[in-house]
Amino acid sequence: MSEFDDLISHALGDFRAAEVATPGLTPGVAAVRATVKHRRTVRLATLSVLGALLIAVPIAAFAADPRGNNPPPTPGESRTPGPVGSASPAPNQAPSLAPDGVITLGQLSATVVDLPAWSDTCPAMNVNLATADPKTAQRVWVAKIVYTNLDDDPALETAALLFCRVGEAPQSQVVAFDRDDSGKIRTLGQVVSNGYKLNVRDIGVRAEGGITADVSDMVACCDTPVSREQHQQREYGWNGTKFAQLGGPTVFGDPTRVTDLEVIVADVTLGPAIDGKRSAAVTVTVKNNGSNPSGRFQVGFGNCTFNCAGGMPFWAWGSYGTYHAPLAPGEQASTTINFSFEAKTQGGDVEARLIVVGVDSDREISDLNPTNDTTVFHIRLR
Repeated sequence: MSEFDDLISHALGDFRAAEVATPGLTPGVAAVRATVKHRRTVRLATLSVLGALLIAVPIAAFAADPRGNNPPPTPGESRTPGPVGSASPAPNQAPSLAPDGVITLGQLSATVVDLPAWSDTCPAMNVNLATADPKTAQRVWVAKIVYTNLDDDPALETAALLFCRVGEAPQSQVVAFDRDDSGKIRTLGQVVSNGYKLNVRDIGVRAEGGITADVSDMVACCDTPVSREQHQQREYGWNGTKFAQLGGPTVFGDPTRVTDLEVIVADVTLGPAIDGKRSAAVTVTVKNNGSNPSGRFQVGFGNCTFNCAGGMPFWAWGSYGTYHAPLAPGEQASTTINFSFEAKTQGGDVEARLIVVGVDSDREISDLNPTNDTTVFHIRLR
């Protein structure tokens, strides 16, 4: 065996050893990405060595030719790997690199995948994605896909905007998909999740890698006009550790008015039955725990285990669209509401929900701690 044969044999041996030693893909974004990246690196390095050897062999043969007047070898035709699903290479054709993460809408829709968790009513395991009309399709469907770099290697991956039917307003999330070395579609992770005042409506390609997303603070439905929606362009992608927001605004409304408002309501005990009614009073308090002055606010009641509308008003501080004045940092405001129920009521739980809008606009603004924007209090009998 010649020296060049030995070099080629050793290179192929190293490649096979690296492939065998590489662990299989395991669940999780980091594990999937690391394994795919490692295998691509091994393939690139090995093919580079083989390419250099294939060039060196004819050059050395030409130099050693005693006639010395043979023309240099003509390089072969440069080929770009075809799209997924193209004809298989001829038996004597050099192997191509592992397929990149460009996945067509049809391929994604024909694949059963596991998705990052979202609403409890939306499936996440063994999901068969649909692309048909969402009004007639299954509960989860693909609204749009884009091809962009979503990890640390130069290859493209696929970002898919997914919707899930939940009542009138769908849930949304953007999920990254890639392929493993065998060409199987893998879920990399969740690029953007549905959340507090965060509904993804459209996506595009970010020039620096990642995606741009049109997000809204709400999805208008039922009797709510579309004009109430607020939209922003935000940027998301891989920051070297995880998927995160990379640019664009982070809150809705005037940032100088975004603070931490908290709603507080104590449990209520109804009085004795008098003339067929049980009465009580509920005190609602809103406190500004943040460092900025607030916007205007209102508190609404709902989610009762009995007929709230028959006894309690729907709103604190007046009616719908009637807002309390802004609160300074550390300030609080309270109001007491008297109400009565039929004597036969068994009581129940009531949710109090805080709504905050701008100083000069009825459009909602963000809150720094949305977890205390709602509270549940209990109405019980003596």
